[in-house]
Amino acid sequence: AGLTVIDCSTSDPVSTLALAGECAAAGIAFADAPLSRTPKEAEAGTLDTMVGADEETFARIRPVLECWAGVIVHLGPVGSGHKMKLINNFIAMGYAALYAEALALARKADLTPQQVDSVIRPGRMSNGFYETFMKWTLDGDEKAHLFTITNAHKDMRYLSNLATATGAVNPVQSAVRNSFAAMEAAGEGARFVPMLADFVAGMNGLPEKDD
Repeated sequence: AGLTVIDCSTSDPVSTLALAGECAAAGIAFADAPLSRTPKEAEAGTLDTMVGADEETFARIRPVLECWAGVIVHLGPVGSGHKMKLINNFIAMGYAALYAEALALARKADLTPQQVDSVIRPGRMSNGFYETFMKWTLDGDEKAHLFTITNAHKDMRYLSNLATATGAVNPVQSAVRNSFAAMEAAGEGARFVPMLADFVAGMNGLPEKDD
């Protein structure tokens, strides 16, 4: 009793609320504060965090959050942080699935990844996630985004649960989830998200990289 739990994982909000209830019954305050960005920002203490907590708990834990987060957003009551993190990851993994498919289609149409990048990177469709994702395809940087296919698929399953719980229609997310499900089912779950481009290339009868 009297302790505070700060849950920084990416979790199913249904389990988050259940855990918060168990903590409350024991006199323990609970906040969900999942994180985003990359290991680089983690080492620098400049991650983003989205927080679900009552006002009193949030005010008390903010100095702790500031130890590892540069951007701190209080979204509302417990569960809000984990809900938002799943939405955040849906957008990110949606980009990954879209980029992977676009790169494969371009190659089937006799365009190179370098040509695709020469148009997208300087234009308004570029973004930080695109730049990180393309470091593997263009530069072979295995450490560009150290987030595994298995973790991506797990998060998309959690988001499917959230959609079911809220009665939401989610056709695009279902397609995104299946992209990662297929790669994990093929035994490639330990590879990283930018490598989805290789898997989709293989589905199209293409080698992982152009010669």
